[in-house]
Amino acid sequence: MEFLFIIIVIFGVILFAFTTYSRTAVARGALGELRVRIVIGKTKEGKKYVINNFMVVDEGKSSQIDHIVINQNGLFVIETKNYSGRIYGNENQQEWTQVLSYGKVKHKLYNPIKQNATHIYRINKLLSEKVSIKSLIVFVQNNTDYIQAADVIPLYALKRTLNKSSATVLTDEQMKNIYEVLHKAKANEEVSAKAHINNIKQMKLDIQNDICPRCGGKLLEKTGKYGTFFGCEKYPHCKFIRKSNSK
Repeated sequence: MEFLFIIIVIFGVILFAFTTYSRTAVARGALGELRVRIVIGKTKEGKKYVINNFMVVDEGKSSQIDHIVINQNGLFVIETKNYSGRIYGNENQQEWTQVLSYGKVKHKLYNPIKQNATHIYRINKLLSEKVSIKSLIVFVQNNTDYIQAADVIPLYALKRTLNKSSATVLTDEQMKNIYEVLHKAKANEEVSAKAHINNIKQMKLDIQNDICPRCGGKLLEKTGKYGTFFGCEKYPHCKFIRKSNSK
């Protein structure tokens, strides 16, 4: 009887710990990435190549990429988001809005399209062969109704998107070469979680100080179709932009 009681207590402690952990942002992110991993599957040589949790360092700045998929339809860079509630935003905004508790709670989120554009910029620098890289922002909870951006898709559309025929067709040799270059780059770079967080903080500080977080160029105020904005001085090589009122 005493042994059974101990087992019940241990089980209760484990259940409590798991429930508490699963509510944290880190846990939600990890669970979201796991669900995406299940959908995209594993590498099948000659058909598709998959790299998860890819960390790349460029000029001292790190980028953590959730998933990379290489198949005949192209090179896909996937950013996973496991946000709940309603998410409002479009591809040009610096920040999006998360609305919870029937509108009582609102949070600002950095635009994941811009986040992924930085990832793509750094991957391009690794590849000697220029390849069309496709950005995908996957919302695990399928809450994309209020987001106006072609790059953003719900989880249920991920497999269909990856398998959709494209004008860009990669050969078996191209797929393998791209995978080997990226896999080697990943193997050579080790960055601690603390260092990566510091890099994210530095990126935000650079933006506030009119420094391009991608290439280190100066952000210059310009006028376009939709009003004034700040663009990188190295355009068109670097296409980072920031709205004038988003400091």
